[in-house]
Amino acid sequence: MLAVGPAAGQVPAPADTSIARRILTPEAVVTATRATDKTGTSYQNLSHGQVQARNFGQDLPYLLDQTPSVTTTSDAGTGIGYTGLRIRGTDATRINVMLNGVPVNEAESHGVFFVDLPDLASSVQSIQVQRGAGPSTNGAGAFGASLNVETLGLRSKAYAEINNSAGSFGTWKSTLLAGTGLINGHFALDARASRVQSEGYVDRAASRLKSLYLTGTYSDEKTLLRALVLTGYETTYQSWYGLADSLLHKNRRYNEAGTDAGQHRPAYKNQTDNYQQDYYQFLVSHQFSSVLNLSVTPFWTRGGGYFEEYKANQDFAKYGIVPISPTGLDSLTDVIRRRWLKTDLYGATFALQAHPAHGRITAATLGGAVVGYRGQHFDELTWAQRGQHIPESGTRYADEPLAHKLDVNVYARVNVDIVEKLGVFADLQQRYVRYELFAPDGRPNGAKSQQNINFNFLNPKFGLTWQAAEHLQAYASLAVARREPTRTDYTDTPADRRPTAETLFNYELGVRRSTGPVQASLNAYYMRYRDQLVLSGHLDDVGNPIHTNVADSYRAGLEGQVMWQPARILLLSGTATASRNKINHYTDYLADYDQGGEKATTYAQTNIAFSPGLTAAYTAEVEARPGLKLAALARYASRQYLDNTSTASRSLASYYVQDVRVRYLWHPDHFAGLREVELAVLVNNVFASEYVNNGYTYGYVSGGQAQYFTYYYPQAKTNFLASLNLRF
Repeated sequence: MLAVGPAAGQVPAPADTSIARRILTPEAVVTATRATDKTGTSYQNLSHGQVQARNFGQDLPYLLDQTPSVTTTSDAGTGIGYTGLRIRGTDATRINVMLNGVPVNEAESHGVFFVDLPDLASSVQSIQVQRGAGPSTNGAGAFGASLNVETLGLRSKAYAEINNSAGSFGTWKSTLLAGTGLINGHFALDARASRVQSEGYVDRAASRLKSLYLTGTYSDEKTLLRALVLTGYETTYQSWYGLADSLLHKNRRYNEAGTDAGQHRPAYKNQTDNYQQDYYQFLVSHQFSSVLNLSVTPFWTRGGGYFEEYKANQDFAKYGIVPISPTGLDSLTDVIRRRWLKTDLYGATFALQAHPAHGRITAATLGGAVVGYRGQHFDELTWAQRGQHIPESGTRYADEPLAHKLDVNVYARVNVDIVEKLGVFADLQQRYVRYELFAPDGRPNGAKSQQNINFNFLNPKFGLTWQAAEHLQAYASLAVARREPTRTDYTDTPADRRPTAETLFNYELGVRRSTGPVQASLNAYYMRYRDQLVLSGHLDDVGNPIHTNVADSYRAGLEGQVMWQPARILLLSGTATASRNKINHYTDYLADYDQGGEKATTYAQTNIAFSPGLTAAYTAEVEARPGLKLAALARYASRQYLDNTSTASRSLASYYVQDVRVRYLWHPDHFAGLREVELAVLVNNVFASEYVNNGYTYGYVSGGQAQYFTYYYPQAKTNFLASLNLRF
């Protein structure tokens, strides 16, 4: 664990810790799913100040790119809009994300869409990034990492903040925060309203994002009640098609979205994605004694929205349109359609935590969650170019039965001091999943029906920690994680080739020094997979990858991290990960349009897609004068392959990106109630590197040859963001 505090030049966290002894605070109870120095795992804690130092309006993944083994992606090329992150090469569908201990991952896709949480960083108290399987969590099992986000804590005094950022590509972020402080020593109200917009680096990749955050808290010495409402709304012009490789060095800002009608016509102006996500949480926590606490959090997450698109040369029959010609010779038309998703995720999490004051057991937790899900998928026709008896706008031409999912888990965890300097950590989770969805059932012609699929997963974890010296700790752990396939793994795969659940055996071994002017850690990991779901090379009808199981694969690496503060005014930190990510005995399939069926190519050993062999990052910050801090930040990732064939022509070239940041904090002696004024400028990619951090590829056999199509997501060259923050 490396956690830089205010002494290193960070903005202090807003939570007032002086009240912790008198009342129960939220940050004191949202700990059940977090790793500690006793759990034998690799993790990093980021404070409110560390997050805010990088918060210029970019999405949360871009604020985490200095943590070990992290790479980021952005469809629009600016870090605003559709963004993502990978940790140790695993994407967001394998990263368990929790907000105050409540699962965030979408139940069917397992994905996390940070675009639905605009400016979440402004409401963050702390973030813990766990690498590997980690301790038991709620929601879909962590299959590479966990992201544990805690929202803002209590503040004893009333406050208000106005934060504005502006910069390249029409980017603008406006944030207003306010809170009452403690009323009568027990009550508090806090609120945030945010608006973020950007035109994007890629042509027409615009984002219009809005967010509202409200909390009401009651707390005394033994009881905490907290209601939270968080809503986010996004409209983005689609930029998820990527850029064809033939255009990468000719017109790297070109956007194919909306051009289905042909190059001779303007792009369809409403080729947009529209979605709203609402989070409702109610935390109830009671301290039964000085060593025993129970927390229960009922929650409801509601989402709904659609993406609209212009599609050319569509079959009349698909949309219920009567052909113009009775002979059916003229059976194609252009259409505008909307593809809808409405979801409800609801349930409750609980954690009973004990911290005995005496004896060898230092901590024990009994926790879990009951999570229900309902998903509605349907498509609407809004316009058709021609045909007879065209359905009126808004008519559903595809309407699947409701999907249902039940996810129940319970876990028990204990920390025991075996001898004075040696501790053991044990964690056992039982997880039950019942999934009901509309998918191919094995009948001819790809017929579908409503089906029930059940899983029972037992996930044990075990670790040892040894306090070698006062500031030096060694640890080792073994964790087992099991996870079910996603919705598209079922709906886009024939029933006779349906994927099965995958299993991870995660070994971690490391040493760390987490106090003093030099803090460092060195962690070795070995992640062995059984039936891992990897890219098959096929895409579904909206471009989502289709996965296949591989029997034997692994990730092995060495992660290093160091923070050195040689003087009060200077902070140096860096991370590096060297890894080997392999599939043993992989078969790649291409659709064969010449002979029918598929053509198979077998590889004895090959690289796992999107898994760089080397990643690194560093930050160097100096306080040039009181309140003025200058920082250089950089990140590097080696070559990443877009499929599992280790083909250089279908890969992302290695990249190095250098940023520069200037921050000035001024205390105007409470002028007009103003406590602080902060000015900051962030210059991204100062060397104008033409880099790409994401892409995809697919192919087929035609004319006796394999033909591949590769698309990339180019990132912005030199650009800037400037902010003005006023704190009252």
